[in-house]
Amino acid sequence: MTDFGCLLARFCLSLVFLWSGVAKLRDPAGGTTEVAALGLPMPRLFLTLTILCQIAGGLMVLVGFCARLGALALLGFTIAATLLGHRTSGLSGAARQQQMTTSLEHLAMVGGFLLLTIYGAGTFSIDDLLR
Repeated sequence: MTDFGCLLARFCLSLVFLWSGVAKLRDPAGGTTEVAALGLPMPRLFLTLTILCQIAGGLMVLVGFCARLGALALLGFTIAATLLGHRTSGLSGAARQQQMTTSLEHLAMVGGFLLLTIYGAGTFSIDDLLR
């Protein structure tokens, strides 16, 4: 059961990043607008880096190939995205509650990536096959 649980957890952790990365790849104008709205310089460069991180990291976690490295990359990305995109200062009411909830959801993903980094990808992974 643990082996299947690790596989399911990797699927759950990777899906949102793969979905987002592919969506940005399919709509680069929308992705550039999203990045620019965060106030980052060179939005096209940051969009490209975001797509690479989300898709490469997502695939690494999903298939369990260098899963610890993929998890660390997505952990760092998630922290940065949360700090840049989900600020609560200056907000009140429902807007503040929505940003706080999203931030806490991201914190849960960070926890999952920490576990993956510490314990590895599990039996059903390329990492395990290469050992």
